[in-house]
Amino acid sequence: MPLEICRLLWNLIDELKIEKDYLQIFELNPIGEGIVEIIHKQEVPEYEASIYIYNEVIKENKKIYAIDSVEYSTLMFSYEY
Repeated sequence: MPLEICRLLWNLIDELKIEKDYLQIFELNPIGEGIVEIIHKQEVPEYEASIYIYNEVIKENKKIYAIDSVEYSTLMFSYEY
């Protein structure tokens, strides 16, 4: 995962204006010509937003979780959970 995308995901969490759930979900979906849709979700309270970025590295769909355990936070692919 490119470092700039990891930073972007953390920034999206930091900039949330609502109460943050301990689990943040990101879906990265390449939609062609280097454009990637990032869908940011959480369950409680319910939230979903999308942004579009230019990135030629991400070629397939990816799901990423950010988990806050109070002491530390972890960013991981869904298959690592």
